[in-house]
Amino acid sequence: MEVLEFQEDSNIRTLYCELRKSKRARRLNLRLKSPVHALLTFPYRMSWQVAENFLSKHKSWLQQKSLEFPPFLSLKEHFSRGGKICLNQTLLERTVRIVENCSNDRPRVSLENQEIGIYINAGKKDDVQIKQVCRKLACQFLPGWTEWAAGQVGLFPKKIRIGDQRTRWGSCSAKNTVSLNWRIILLSKELGNYVIFHELAHLVEMNHSARFWAKLEEFVPHARKLDRELTSAGKSVFSLGREE
Repeated sequence: MEVLEFQEDSNIRTLYCELRKSKRARRLNLRLKSPVHALLTFPYRMSWQVAENFLSKHKSWLQQKSLEFPPFLSLKEHFSRGGKICLNQTLLERTVRIVENCSNDRPRVSLENQEIGIYINAGKKDDVQIKQVCRKLACQFLPGWTEWAAGQVGLFPKKIRIGDQRTRWGSCSAKNTVSLNWRIILLSKELGNYVIFHELAHLVEMNHSARFWAKLEEFVPHARKLDRELTSAGKSVFSLGREE
């Protein structure tokens, strides 16, 4: 992990950059996933020194891009401003109602036709409780969503995992394990579908080559357009449920 520091007015701002070797990478790929966290992926045969030099040369770019991120927003604020949850491919996104009550021993959820109710204890940290509920919903519904998508394209992962990844919406391992970020349920149904089909396409193409995109286009028309939308619209969603 490289630590970059930027001078802004009279303050010092810190950005953490993870350097990761990848057997699938064909070139250097620098991505900013939050205002304080970046990921530099580089080919397995490339030296660490080359990657570190590349990162150093792009320090100004990282600083500028980090400033373009939307301001920090709590999950409670996100839902109060109209943020929605989508749990599978058949249901529309539903609004979320947060109910605070000191009598609630632990956070719980109620699923209704048009709304999702999240009940939390007014005396405890709001976002910690809301995130706990959202992660449970993701663990409950994302595997089924993925199994449906797998049936549509005839590609079945051996295992489905739901995590709290810092830099990825999802991943697919060489052992055919598909890992998904719980925040997918905070995306629109169209973008949630895209992420899931994207990872399933990696079951046959473990890279981002032309063949991968051709395969993904079979599953999701206009995949590259959706990928750009995810990069843009997903920034604010990806920062939700974090301490920083």
